[in-house]
Amino acid sequence: MNKIMVILLLCFPALAYGNPVITFEKETHNFGHVEYGESPEYSFDFTNTGTEELVIQKISPN
Repeated sequence: MNKIMVILLLCFPALAYGNPVITFEKETHNFGHVEYGESPEYSFDFTNTGTEELVIQKISPN
């Protein structure tokens, strides 16, 4: 059994380390029709469901 674990960890090193995982409550939002001059806003709620610290370095609209 120990040999199998060593082989798995050598083949898949990510199994040995935790990873941050970002999980969004909702991934998209449709603003619908927006009139000229309006400034609609929306916030996306998310959680780090991983086991390591989640660092967000850059955010940009798409």
